Amino acid sequence: MKYLYLILILVSSSAMCQKNDNKYNKLLKESPFNYMYPKFMAEDAAEYFKEFNMLFSDKSPIAVKESRLAAVSASAAIRCEYCISAQVHLAKEAGASDEEIKAAIQIAAEIQRFSVLLYGNEFGLEKLNKVIGKE
Repeated sequence: MKYLYLILILVSSSAMCQKNDNKYNKLLKESPFNYMYPKFMAEDAAEYFKEFNMLFSDKSPIAVKESRLAAVSASAAIRCEYCISAQVHLAKEAGASDEEIKAAIQIAAEIQRFSVLLYGNEFGLEKLNKVIGKE
C-alpha cells in the first residue's frame, strides 16, 4: 500500500512539473525576455512586463513619443547599452526625430552634469529651493 501511495505521488508530481514546464515554454515563445526570470516567477514577471509597457501606449497619461523620449533620456543616464539601443529604435518608431532623440540625451547629460556641480559644491537644497522660487 505504501508503494502505491509513493507511485501516485511521483506520477502526480511529474504531471505537475510537465504542466509547469509547458507553461514556461509557452512564456518563452511569447517573449524571449521571459527567459531572464526564474521559472517560479516567470509568469508574474511576464504579466508585469505587459503592464509596464502600457506606459508606452495610448492608455498612458504621457503621449507615446514623449514617453519613449523620457526612456531614451533615462537609458542614457544609466548608461544601459541594451536600453538605449531599444529605446532609440522604439522612439523613432513612435515618430521621434534624430534631433528630439539628441535633445533627450543632452537633457540627461546636463541634468547629470549640473547634479555633480550642485553636489560637489555642497549647494544644498535650501539654497536651491530659494533660487528656483520654491520657498
